[in-house]
Amino acid sequence: MLRTGQLAFAIGFAALSPCGTRAVAAVDGVEVSTDHYWSDIKDDTYEQRPHFARGADKMLAKLDDQIQQLRAKRAAMTTDTKDWDFAMKEVDDSRVLVAGTINDVNAATTPETWTDAKDKLGAAWKRSQLAVDKMNSTRTT
Repeated sequence: MLRTGQLAFAIGFAALSPCGTRAVAAVDGVEVSTDHYWSDIKDDTYEQRPHFARGADKMLAKLDDQIQQLRAKRAAMTTDTKDWDFAMKEVDDSRVLVAGTINDVNAATTPETWTDAKDKLGAAWKRSQLAVDKMNSTRTT
């Protein structure tokens, strides 16, 4: 009886364990979770601007890498490109927003304006990663 209970527990646990995990990206090579790029710099202060700027540059480089990978995937597609192209426009638009917001952060001259621009960069980064995640779920053939 004890063995049956243990087996039932193991089966139940195995059935529920995938619920808390993220799905693997449908687009080969595009990293699913990039939260660490923002979390590494989000708490930086005005006095830590050089560190923040390096981190923001890494974020933009990562986004550019993701876009390059998505474009390579698109180049190999032969059908079902309409949804892909529509979703990719959001990725491109969010890249423009991230780059512009980085420029705003770099141009800020007071702690208040810098903090405001920094917060906007966090929102822009989140938007870009949601757009990339959406691309990961777009059907490709």
